[in-house]
Amino acid sequence: MRALRHGRRLARWLGGLAVAGSLGFVGLRLWQSDAWALASGQLAPLLAAVLGLALIYGLSGFLLSAAWRQILVGQGPARGYHAVYGRTQIAKYLPGNCFHIVGRQVLGGALGHPQGALALASLLEAVLLLALAAMLATPLARSWLGDWALLLPPAAAGALALSCAAPRLLPAGWTPPGPLRLLQAAACYGAFFIVAGSLLWLLAITLAGETRLTPLTAVSALALAWMAGFVVPGSSAGLGVRETVLILALDGALDAQAGATVALALRVVTTLGDGVFCALALRLHLPPGADLSLQSKSLGNLNND
Repeated sequence: MRALRHGRRLARWLGGLAVAGSLGFVGLRLWQSDAWALASGQLAPLLAAVLGLALIYGLSGFLLSAAWRQILVGQGPARGYHAVYGRTQIAKYLPGNCFHIVGRQVLGGALGHPQGALALASLLEAVLLLALAAMLATPLARSWLGDWALLLPPAAAGALALSCAAPRLLPAGWTPPGPLRLLQAAACYGAFFIVAGSLLWLLAITLAGETRLTPLTAVSALALAWMAGFVVPGSSAGLGVRETVLILALDGALDAQAGATVALALRVVTTLGDGVFCALALRLHLPPGADLSLQSKSLGNLNND
């Protein structure tokens, strides 16, 4: 137990150093490339693009909540799952990068799922997201890792297969998602990455005009950056880490000035988009019983566990 605590502490320290180094790199690149000059010179089209793309990104959040419902084998109205997921997703920006998961544990009980099922759903969600991101990142990762990158698709396929089989090996007490539901969830995650990568490409077109960045490379770069931000401990919503990876991944397709500006603009788009997703979720009604008393009860159960 003591070794586990020391390991967690070390991981947090290493994650904090990675985030600090990433933010320093992004700041240095913005200063060196004079990215603000490019942004200020195209402020009107950039602002219009950011607002429009943020709305699209916000709508794409429903792909994530739809996948979550598939993993949970949700039988109730879909709007309840969208309402819970959208309300809690914004909490990923809080320090610790875990409160969106805690929020789903709290509010998810109102959907009729036990705490164990909600925890396992979060684990399966992470596995599926990483597997899809690894597959989509392979074309770009190969230019960095060489033939080693070819191991990513088989590893991701193995993770997907394990996701289909593992729930059935767990103790009884919840209904595991079948292969069809997991494949549907994976399709939703793949569509989410494709949408987000397309937004990255559109931002590059808006800022740089003629560019060597293709839609396929943009999706691959987005998936790689998302994966890096996800695995670094303590990086709230991948802050700094994803921008660093994006700047490096876009090098060659965009010049230093455009790459830094696009990476920063995408952060604004995704942050505003998550706010849009939350606002839309707030318009949806939570299932009956999802009130403060239920939240307190669920939190008490979590503490007891």
